[in-house]
Amino acid sequence: MIALFEGFHYPTDAVRQVLSEKYLEELMGHNRCRITHVGYVYEAPATEPVLLLPKVFVDKHKQVLGGYDPIKLIDPTSGEWEQLKSHPATANFLFQFSVWLYRAIRQFRQRHPESILPEMANLLDVSQAGASALSELEIVQSLVRFHRDNNSLLTHIKRVNSAQRHTISWSRTVSRQQPILQNGRPLYLEPLVKQKHVNYDEELIVLYLSTLADLQKQYGFRLDLNPLYTRLSKQEMARFQQRATRRLKEIRGKYFSDKLVRVWQLLYVYYEKRESMHTQRAFREVLVARDFNVVFEDMIDYLLSDPKESLPPGLKDQPDGKRVDHIYSYRDLIYPDTDQIYHIGDSKYYGAGSTIGPESVFKQFTYARNVIQQNIDLLNGSQLARPLHYRDDLTEGYNPTPNFFISAFVGESLNFGDANLNPRPDKGYETNRHFEGRLFDRDTLILQAYDINFLYVLNAYVAGNATQKETFRTTTRHRFRDELVEYLNAHYTFWRVTPTEESLEAFVTRYFRQLTGRMYRPSDFRDAILVASPNQNPIVPEVVFDKSVKVELYALSGGTAS
Repeated sequence: MIALFEGFHYPTDAVRQVLSEKYLEELMGHNRCRITHVGYVYEAPATEPVLLLPKVFVDKHKQVLGGYDPIKLIDPTSGEWEQLKSHPATANFLFQFSVWLYRAIRQFRQRHPESILPEMANLLDVSQAGASALSELEIVQSLVRFHRDNNSLLTHIKRVNSAQRHTISWSRTVSRQQPILQNGRPLYLEPLVKQKHVNYDEELIVLYLSTLADLQKQYGFRLDLNPLYTRLSKQEMARFQQRATRRLKEIRGKYFSDKLVRVWQLLYVYYEKRESMHTQRAFREVLVARDFNVVFEDMIDYLLSDPKESLPPGLKDQPDGKRVDHIYSYRDLIYPDTDQIYHIGDSKYYGAGSTIGPESVFKQFTYARNVIQQNIDLLNGSQLARPLHYRDDLTEGYNPTPNFFISAFVGESLNFGDANLNPRPDKGYETNRHFEGRLFDRDTLILQAYDINFLYVLNAYVAGNATQKETFRTTTRHRFRDELVEYLNAHYTFWRVTPTEESLEAFVTRYFRQLTGRMYRPSDFRDAILVASPNQNPIVPEVVFDKSVKVELYALSGGTAS
């Protein structure tokens, strides 16, 4: 197997020996190029499958997988590959990841059949049965999975056969051999045993384990192959591979166990595929995606967003041509027991060491302004569905719209099971405002930024586990909201203000000049408003309000503190 990494700069001559030029981009000068696609390529004249891995694997030191040189991984016979394979966890991860990546691109293609980003060659849809619907990578995965699920079966067969090997069949021995008499007693020099001369079950298992051992060398995955069986030598394996399907057909009718039939089927499909590919001058197995950032965006969208069909028209694909990566209706920041608002996110598919630039922040604020305006249009047309709450008509205050970035990383642990969702170390809370200190102003927007384990997202996207998806969605939405609430509580003081000697309408009119953009009325506040005072330039309630007003501290979590 050969591993190349998206976006990395390689010597052009070295890459051209293993990969078509359509998957790379020439760089000006110095005979350099970079990989433009992500996925799986196995095509003539290459004799090894090529994995094009995402750029998130390349660390800030331009190394991959914990310290390997990407350029040396072009050659599958290099010492770098041998060193990688000597670390079982890393080698096994690389094979496991290649399968997950392959399936992710395939799933993206199924979810977006109109997209021109994925390229597929000589691969049918997963829904179509038969060997022709599978790539070599998928067949290899099936061979490996069967071994992991049925290792005890292989041990059992060997033990049963061994137990019978020295059991003498006396009836056959007496009827077929002439004994030698010694001291008046018959002596049989070559007694016949119960086991047949050729054990076809065991031959099949030897072929299966020898095939797995051969694939281990090629793909680098780690399996503890049963040591009870003597596997084929290198020369014997080469001879078998020359006539593999013919020999498998010869032994097909020699056993009847369902699981052994399954072993035969897996081996036959694998070798039939190999023979078919190697008899074609221009065989191609390709599943790649250009602009893999769009695939990553779809992964996050699948896990986090509301379905596009459930959103108002134009909210995700906006009228000005912009497209919101992620959007979902969820509890608002002010009064979560009753009100909701759209939370807006943007995926960032960066390499290691990259930072979120000001242009990305500007774009995200533009997306948020568009979403706000569209919902205000719905509100003005009496079409805004409850419990969405964007503006209070009495105070003319706007409900704050939450925004977030989410970007991918690959940690040293190479762990598929933990999201490792954490704030980005290089990016705090970005703010956009028109007037200083006016939280409830339409132009006041606050943006969070998070990193997430790319391998977890990949696993969850491909596995399609509804429970895992719902757990991630619930906990992530809750966390994004709660951490933004903590930020607001740290930078603002909130009061619930209740007039005691005049109507709420009269009170708001009297204080409108002082409180515009600072006051807001949640939907269930019937006789009171909420006032936000920035801690850097605080409002002093004793100075602003007269004694006819009741002022209480308010916590954004929804409770009231004294």
